[in-house]
Amino acid sequence: MAAGKSSIDTPLMRQYREVKARYPDCVVMFRVGDFYELFLEDAVTVARALDITLTTRDKGKEDPVPMAGVPHHALKTYLGRLVEQGFKVAICDQVEDPKLAKGIVRREVTRVVTPGVLVDEDQLDARRGCYLAAMIPNDDWARVGFAYLDVSTGEFCAAELEGAALEDELSRTAPRELLVPATLTDAQRTLVGGPASALRALTDLPLDASTPAEDRALLNEALADPLVPELDGAASSALALAAAAACLRYARRTQPTGELPVNRLVEYRASEHLILDEATQLHLEIFTSLSAATGGGQGKGARARGTLIALLDETRTAMGGRLLRRWLAAPLVDVAGIRRRHDAVEWLVERAVLRTTTRAALDGVYDLERLCGRATLGLATPRDLGALRRSIERLPALAKDLADAASHAIDVPLLIAPPPLDDTAALCGDVASRIAAALIDEPPLSFAEGGIIRRGFSADLDELVDIADGGKESLLAIELRERERTGIGSLKVRYTRAFGYYIELTKSHMSRAPADYVRKQTLTNCERYTTTELTEFESKILHAEERSVALEMDLFARLRVEVGAAGERLQRLAEWVARLDAIAGLAEVAQANSYVRPDVDEGGRLEIEGGRHPVVERLAAPGGFVPNDVTLDPDDAQLLVVTGPNMAGKSTVMRQVGLIVLMAQAGSFVPARRARIGIVDRLFTRVGASDNLARGESTFMVEMRETAHILRYATRRSLLLLDEIGRGTSTYDGVSIAWAVAEQLHDRVGAKAMFATHYHELTALARTRPRARNVQVAVREQEGGVVFLHQLVEGGASRSYGIQVARLAGLPRGVIDRARAVLAALERGDDVFGRARTPTAAIDTRQIELFGPRMPVPSAAEEVASELRALDPDELTPRAALELIARLREKLIT
Repeated sequence: MAAGKSSIDTPLMRQYREVKARYPDCVVMFRVGDFYELFLEDAVTVARALDITLTTRDKGKEDPVPMAGVPHHALKTYLGRLVEQGFKVAICDQVEDPKLAKGIVRREVTRVVTPGVLVDEDQLDARRGCYLAAMIPNDDWARVGFAYLDVSTGEFCAAELEGAALEDELSRTAPRELLVPATLTDAQRTLVGGPASALRALTDLPLDASTPAEDRALLNEALADPLVPELDGAASSALALAAAAACLRYARRTQPTGELPVNRLVEYRASEHLILDEATQLHLEIFTSLSAATGGGQGKGARARGTLIALLDETRTAMGGRLLRRWLAAPLVDVAGIRRRHDAVEWLVERAVLRTTTRAALDGVYDLERLCGRATLGLATPRDLGALRRSIERLPALAKDLADAASHAIDVPLLIAPPPLDDTAALCGDVASRIAAALIDEPPLSFAEGGIIRRGFSADLDELVDIADGGKESLLAIELRERERTGIGSLKVRYTRAFGYYIELTKSHMSRAPADYVRKQTLTNCERYTTTELTEFESKILHAEERSVALEMDLFARLRVEVGAAGERLQRLAEWVARLDAIAGLAEVAQANSYVRPDVDEGGRLEIEGGRHPVVERLAAPGGFVPNDVTLDPDDAQLLVVTGPNMAGKSTVMRQVGLIVLMAQAGSFVPARRARIGIVDRLFTRVGASDNLARGESTFMVEMRETAHILRYATRRSLLLLDEIGRGTSTYDGVSIAWAVAEQLHDRVGAKAMFATHYHELTALARTRPRARNVQVAVREQEGGVVFLHQLVEGGASRSYGIQVARLAGLPRGVIDRARAVLAALERGDDVFGRARTPTAAIDTRQIELFGPRMPVPSAAEEVASELRALDPDELTPRAALELIARLREKLIT
């Protein structure tokens, strides 16, 4: 059979290839009738990714084109699946009516969907931002420009960071997509690509870099608020500007038919917030539980269960939930800012009735930020604008409640103070009124068939609707006249979408049809006709309906533009609602759980009385959680060496200290009887054992890498929570590493630290280091077993009770008895078979962190002798010699 013309050369395929050439990094979903089609390599790739049928176009022609497609009404579902797999998708729509097209229908890319640019509600997590980020390093990576943008809300921030701070900022913001220079090496891509549990998409920036002047011009043209002086023109911020401009250019390319909801660029500095690295966020289970991170949970809800955010998030709106998440990811270090949040929380804690009514009112407020963003982008539906109107209409009453409460007491705290009640513009009442005047009360999700514009809004539309609705009366009049004219009482005038208007006669009356009846369709039991009058009527009605739908779509598009033009005001209103919601939620949690306001100051001292772990306390039986006191002071009790058996609660106590500090600096009340928090600049944790198979790292390597990171970046104002440093290797190596790390923390770093260990030898640090203290989690021996008291007391533990813990865990009796026998032999110095060792053959195999005699600690005399041997007397001044003698004498007599 002769081959036909190649289907790759058809007008449709030429149009497709032109679009694909403009978007080579995207799969192109090409609207053809009721389907979005994919062709050539895109079809093969997407068919495999979505598990849909791969077919070919024009099978009878030469070189048939691979093709796959999805129904247009199911696009969102398939888009979500593609984006989750890291694809970028260009949506190419038909932009003219096929009935009116001359030749091939005109098509244009209306938007590009990428992992970092999502605007469809189904693809977004309502309670967390979806960020597109960009990083621009200088030549040696000493400085990095960093910016992130949420296209769905318009949140836009930029900073210039030290190169070492980039990883922490990536962990804090968790961007879905990161724009990077194309010149990055594979190692650098691995570094910025994120952990295996949350890989982010990397997109190369164009090689031709813009100039700082071009970046400033682009940003100033896009922003309602000009660049602040510190950013605009500041030589030190050129990298931040470059990163922000890169975000904006890329985002604009994804929305060729709509404006971005971007009004302000906020410059920030990493030093303005408490820094939480990736390990700390995970160890403290702030946003993700350890069980979920290691595969024990599925889905968004599973990852949130058992976390701090799940406990504290009592917000009623998506905006408030996102804001609270940002507060927890970046707690403040500014005492005044922290106290403003505490003032607002306290104000609502003390006003239970107002708090209840406020939260009830917020419960009916939709996501103003994203609804406004969708309007600006030109994607809002009638139902979106209806939700926006109803939300705005609830806010004046809410503002009045706050103002009335303030009139009887102190002023509303500045953080949650509402806009003035008489300021219609600030409360966006004009926007709500405009929407209410234009749209019906309950608009449908789609406006393809019209029926969304309120009567009275447009005289032209009302006239067309009257014509269409009046057709029903005209239709009845035609039917009555034709019955009288023909004498056929069963005659009916009907309508179907396929055949339009017609007169229907049963078979028994066909012979009585007038001569001017034109046969239209023959059925088994009846005949259908039309007349000149009916044809003219049909043309008039259908034309009116088509015109009314087109006019409604045009009126709605104009309304959407008007709403988008008020985007800056709507965003500011949304910010107030989000703050009020977050504060009210924190007040509710504080009241329900008996949290207290912490005293936050610039000092370095940390005092917690009756502190509790907020999450563990919630899970424990009523009254079952044991509170604990902890004091840390860089000038006194700087380093707490925490000992005690497994299961006693060492990790819980340390984690609760970290969470209390984090909550206090985020603006929350804290689970304690009293708390004084000296500002912490960084919070580090090294808790629990885990490996990193994706990076090829063992448990010990992960432990050492995290410890090295802590020692490198901790400052005197940092808080360190370290659990069992060195346990991932042999006993002597582990003790040596733990000892050296503890000394480094005390002597050089100076940070407040809790250092939990099973190496009881470390308790000797309290004798040699003035700011080291020993504390232990108490247990009581009882009938051959142990009872965990979960109480932190002074002093070091003398035993680890490992065998007793093993017995509680359910090890068989035979194993427990044998373990006791081996322990007794080791403590006597015998081998495990009970035979006494000869002095020359004795090898110390004791598990010194668990049993018996401990690793020898140098005596004071030995330390003095060692120091004297290392001394060069000729280099000592008389004063230095006297000070040395006094120090060595004090060491010998204490």
